[in-house]
Amino acid sequence: MNYSNKSCLKISIVLSTYNGSDYLSEQLCSLENQSCDLGDMMIIARDDGSKDGSYEILQEFALNTSLNVEIMTDRTNLGVKKSFELMMNRALDCGSDYILFCDQDDVWDREKVSKTLGRMERLESIYPNRPILIHSDLSVVDRELRLLHTSYWTYQHIDPSKDAISRLIFHNTVTGCTTMINRTLAEKVRAIPNEAIMHDWWIAMVASAFGHICTIDEPLILYRQHGKNDTGAKRYGWNYWLSKVFSAPSLEKYILQANKFLEIYRHELSHEHIEMLEAVSKLGETNWFQRRSTLIKYRIFKNGLIRNIGLMVFA
Repeated sequence: MNYSNKSCLKISIVLSTYNGSDYLSEQLCSLENQSCDLGDMMIIARDDGSKDGSYEILQEFALNTSLNVEIMTDRTNLGVKKSFELMMNRALDCGSDYILFCDQDDVWDREKVSKTLGRMERLESIYPNRPILIHSDLSVVDRELRLLHTSYWTYQHIDPSKDAISRLIFHNTVTGCTTMINRTLAEKVRAIPNEAIMHDWWIAMVASAFGHICTIDEPLILYRQHGKNDTGAKRYGWNYWLSKVFSAPSLEKYILQANKFLEIYRHELSHEHIEMLEAVSKLGETNWFQRRSTLIKYRIFKNGLIRNIGLMVFA
């Protein structure tokens, strides 16, 4: 699809780096090789205090590419959530209509931007002025880009259609490095609180509560697994479940995130959402039987049978 006649659109790719020099150049090359012809596309990059030359790779890339690249000068180590928050707000300040989130160690399909933008524009034509998030499947690969699985969703037993906020409380189904959000959603978020488990999780909750989440059932990224991923893809199965059981699962981080979400957005949420989030906030004060009653009443589940068995038995 050719978008050359839509040069008025402003698209920002926000890229956070931290000690990613081993794979960063390949990712930058995949951004440079995107098929779409959008003169107003820019890359906003920020290094989070790397010690390995990642910042220098970004600088060299900015000097030698025809793309519009802005490298933020603050290199304070803030962590991934705050780093992406800063870049998202910079993109808004630059007048961006759409923002794509990018990790340092993946490789993008040549059609990623054009296909994601096409889906975004179709959704916006149906839901004008609404917060919208688009995300896609991923191919799971090893450090040498050898294929481990054609579908991250299948690999992880994730059904991305289970994106109601009650389903997102305990399990995020949106992978940030595949995501595009529109300006309306970015304005709705603006700040990623410390209580947010991850930036993409928080943004997905906002999109679910106030707008729309749409999936592209196609892998548009090579999702590289190299042992140092911030999150990464762990093969789903009984071994995965047992490892979670013996790590003493706690609801605390989910409750803190839900409480903060309720605090920030209470005046805009529906009565049903407020009631559900208030119930989640009290889970830590209830007994084993009361917790299960709350989870079932409000349909607060994870993705996949094994995860939900673990939730119901051990949470």
